Amino acid sequence: MEHIIEPIRVELAQFEVFFEQTMQAETKPMDSIMRYVQESQGKRLRPILVLLSAKLFGEINERTLRAATFVEMMHSATLIHDDVVDDTTERRGRASVKAQFGNHSAVLAGDYLLAKAILLLSHPSDSPILNEMLHTATAMSEGELMQGAVGLSYHGSRCDATQQRLPRCDSPTDQYLDIITRKTATLLRSCCVAGALSVNATTEQVGLIANFGINFGILFQLRDDLLDGENVEQAQALLPIYYEKTLKILEGFPSSEITETLRDLTVFCAEREE
Repeated sequence: MEHIIEPIRVELAQFEVFFEQTMQAETKPMDSIMRYVQESQGKRLRPILVLLSAKLFGEINERTLRAATFVEMMHSATLIHDDVVDDTTERRGRASVKAQFGNHSAVLAGDYLLAKAILLLSHPSDSPILNEMLHTATAMSEGELMQGAVGLSYHGSRCDATQQRLPRCDSPTDQYLDIITRKTATLLRSCCVAGALSVNATTEQVGLIANFGINFGILFQLRDDLLDGENVEQAQALLPIYYEKTLKILEGFPSSEITETLRDLTVFCAEREE
């Protein structure tokens, strides 16, 4: 990841400052939880996608930083809520927010993050980005509910679940792809779209990076499932297909340092061991 973030190292540092400032709460109880959340952050994959997508088509600006902060706050909120629902006591090697502060505080903290994230994009100029993100939030909720309702142990034929309007699926593998597209890939797609929108990319450019983002997101979740020992048979069959598909999409991008970085990020996510 150190190699991958090199083209946006300065901008990522700017994001960290902006994110820390945005996460500050006015009251001590909430501020304590927000500080704990900040200390538990992962690889920043979602903000990195926002920044790379913006830099691919223009110059990173304050709209880009707001979009990157929004996706990280929304992602953090979903993790906090997931830990309450799943009764998870550990997250990234530390006590989860629900274990550290209790279920009541964790639910309120997740709600707080979502509300503050929406306020962050409340300026009229940010409405296209906010609209994209809110559609994604609904898809993620549906995906999580579908996963809980039907489980994820399927056998069947391969399908393509990369349409912007997600298809109704009949076979078990169709269902599997539909669920991981909704619960994971749509957010990574929206990270890419938000970055492009923040620099006023053309409709064609937004469509190009959206296509990359949804396939990259599916690839990311397939690798996650393999690492977690879940849906192994399906993930093993589908991962090389979406790996090649994602790399193929990048061949249609203009040749640049950022395009090469997106290719490196794709390889990293497909081969990572944690």
